[in-house]
Amino acid sequence: MEKTLSLSEKLFVLAVHPEKGGIIYTSATSMNYVLPGAIMLELFMNGNIVFENKRIIVKNGKAENELHHLLLEKLNTQKKPQKISRWLNKFSYSQKKIRKQLQKNLTRKGIIRMEEKSFLFFRWKKPVLTKKQVVYHLRGEIENQIFKGKADENEIMLLSMFQTTGLMKRIFPDKQKRKKARLQLKKMMVENQVSAEVAEAIKAVQAVAVSVATTSAATSAVTSG
Repeated sequence: MEKTLSLSEKLFVLAVHPEKGGIIYTSATSMNYVLPGAIMLELFMNGNIVFENKRIIVKNGKAENELHHLLLEKLNTQKKPQKISRWLNKFSYSQKKIRKQLQKNLTRKGIIRMEEKSFLFFRWKKPVLTKKQVVYHLRGEIENQIFKGKADENEIMLLSMFQTTGLMKRIFPDKQKRKKARLQLKKMMVENQVSAEVAEAIKAVQAVAVSVATTSAATSAVTSG
């Protein structure tokens, strides 16, 4: 897979719509948890943290990478190890800073550009792919690694996070092929519990977020009624 991109950068690039730009609708919410989760795995691979009993323990609180420094700075505020899911929920509030830094990194690498958009009085910027071949290559590699059933540590990390991004249907439009891919991924995760624990934590946090959003919407409807 692309060696010049970090795990979080690969996931961000995969979530950008290849034609329209911006984050794909099905991945918009999940990215709030997936990106911090990916950075956690980067910290693990760099030896900054370890996972024990679904909790994060800091081993080395120093990092030059700005995103790594951002998470470590927060992790270092707690004396006792906290659960992965709890940290994912906390880091979701920093998602704007995380996305901004990822966009800066990917723009510098020439993978995306930030396009200015406006509507009435509102102005914003959205990421647009400038090197679509990078995405096509990543998608091909993901499909190949899943059905091959073999991957190195970095690749298995990406695959474990990928299933929580909401992009499975995009990579595997065929329903039967997508089903086989999910089953194969499940088997591969048995051999890599570190990434599996983070992926499961993301799913749990997402489920809570959806539940809270649904409850709030229902309460508002009753109140307004």
